[in-house]
Amino acid sequence: MGMSARFAAQPDVRSRGALYCAKAKAALKDDLEHVCIENIQACILVGNNCMGDCDADAESLYFVLANRMAQILNIAVSNDTDDGVTREIKRRIFWTCFIVDTWASGGSNLSRQFGWQAKQPRLPMDEFMFAVMKPGDADVPDAEWKPGLWGYMVKLVEIYSQIQQLHKQLAETIEWDEILIDESVRQLEAQLDAFEENIGPGLRFSLENLAGFVSRGLGSVFIAFHLGYHHYYTLLFYQYLDQRRPSTKNGKKYADSCKAHAATICNVLKASREVKGAEALYNIVGHVTIVSSSVLLHTYLFGEPHELEDSRHRLESNLESLVQLRSYWPSVELMINRLVVFQKNCISSLGRNTHRFDKWMVKFLIAHALALEEKMDDLFADSDVGQIPGNAHLERGRITESMIMDIQQNSDTLGGALC
Repeated sequence: MGMSARFAAQPDVRSRGALYCAKAKAALKDDLEHVCIENIQACILVGNNCMGDCDADAESLYFVLANRMAQILNIAVSNDTDDGVTREIKRRIFWTCFIVDTWASGGSNLSRQFGWQAKQPRLPMDEFMFAVMKPGDADVPDAEWKPGLWGYMVKLVEIYSQIQQLHKQLAETIEWDEILIDESVRQLEAQLDAFEENIGPGLRFSLENLAGFVSRGLGSVFIAFHLGYHHYYTLLFYQYLDQRRPSTKNGKKYADSCKAHAATICNVLKASREVKGAEALYNIVGHVTIVSSSVLLHTYLFGEPHELEDSRHRLESNLESLVQLRSYWPSVELMINRLVVFQKNCISSLGRNTHRFDKWMVKFLIAHALALEEKMDDLFADSDVGQIPGNAHLERGRITESMIMDIQQNSDTLGGALC
């Protein structure tokens, strides 16, 4: 109830959301030493509520509790007495813990607790196949099993964990080996490309495919799948937006690909707002939107003239999603503040190399639960960026600043119009 109240249309119900959350926490704490599936699920729900209400420390604690309970129960192993529904529930809880741990640990810059394991359960099955199962049914045999959207998301998150690790290594390395970096990126790109090839055309993003999933009640899951998929591509290639980096064989291609996937995220978000049954209203969508918006903002500030109109319209579209999300999740305001800091660092000086992959940039891209301080280093001349006439750059900066200030100063009006 604490989670769902924030989405209620009735103001009196929404106003009781905090009370419901407090009661949920109290009930869970009273039963916390009871290690069971229900309490794992409760910890994940309470943790998500804490994240949305700007309490990242409590979020981490509840997620760690869920992970540890899952390990104590050895939830990856099915009991002989479990029916098919119970076995699949256990698998989905196991993989939920894996996904939550990957995102939350990176978001708070903490060590992971639930990494990839040599022995692990089968991936979540096709959602429709699971939906028609009844209590007492036998498990689906391996020969008849096929993965669903959640199963594919697990595979993507495993690749995402490798991208996280690459970013951290770059942030901690003083002198970069460009050849080694390019090879690491190429290998991760190959994994993502192979993944896309394996899923086939029916799961690629299009309004036609979205309509098919909406008709089966899976529109929001399809949207979530594509937000993650294109977010991981954007992160992988993000460093190549840095115009001061040494020229490499694939640098231009990767920078263009980063922009293309950030633009696709904009398309997915727009569809989620406009297509009934495809809503994407969970908290972490805010961070995905911020990263996509930072690419669009960078393109508008430092891009070529032919890129300006499209990047500006897409940035405006993304800001609509942030306003919508902020009406449900207070933490989105903090995410918007991160974009403000990013923008200030972009326009403060033509000589500012904003996109160098130092610890500040890793924190911006991955550590979404932490406050972002202004960047004080890397004040080096940048001949490429300097090619933009000063007045033109300042005008672009004023436009983007006005756009972002507008959603900061008019949250009640805009939020009400969109919700």
